[in-house]
Amino acid sequence: MSAESVRDILVPIANFPHVAVDASIRDAFAVLHEKHRTAGWRIRHLLVFDARRTLVGLLSIRDLLRSLMPEYLRATSARHVAEPLPDDASLSILWQDTFAAQCRLAGETRVENYMSPVLNTVKADDPLTRAAYLMVMHGIDMLPVLEGDRVIGVVRIVDVFNQAAAEVLHD
Repeated sequence: MSAESVRDILVPIANFPHVAVDASIRDAFAVLHEKHRTAGWRIRHLLVFDARRTLVGLLSIRDLLRSLMPEYLRATSARHVAEPLPDDASLSILWQDTFAAQCRLAGETRVENYMSPVLNTVKADDPLTRAAYLMVMHGIDMLPVLEGDRVIGVVRIVDVFNQAAAEVLHD
């Protein structure tokens, strides 16, 4: 039987990595790295909660890598959001010389400086088609799942895809 609602395929919050809004980038790397070590590379985001356990942001692997970049590279990438990036190979080579120091420095900054806001969520009883629609239309790979106002888990694009594949392939 195929899944019909988000609840049927969600990853429970207890199984999904998260950090506090005042955690350091180093803390976030440690949590995600440990999850990858124990569960493989299936997780690409962290949820960020405030002291009241309210979801306040998402932190992706891309956000974590961006936190390590020196300001001159972050400024270059921010100017080219809607157009192709120039070949900044020479700038990235400069970064290589300071990479280790930049990593140590960035590790002390707070995750709130690099997290993305939560713009889309789904309810546990929403149909999978709602999750698929939001993911496709907004270019996102993971959605927090709510029951009332409480986050109970996440739904990932790979899990929605697997349900669609079962239908397409008649499994």
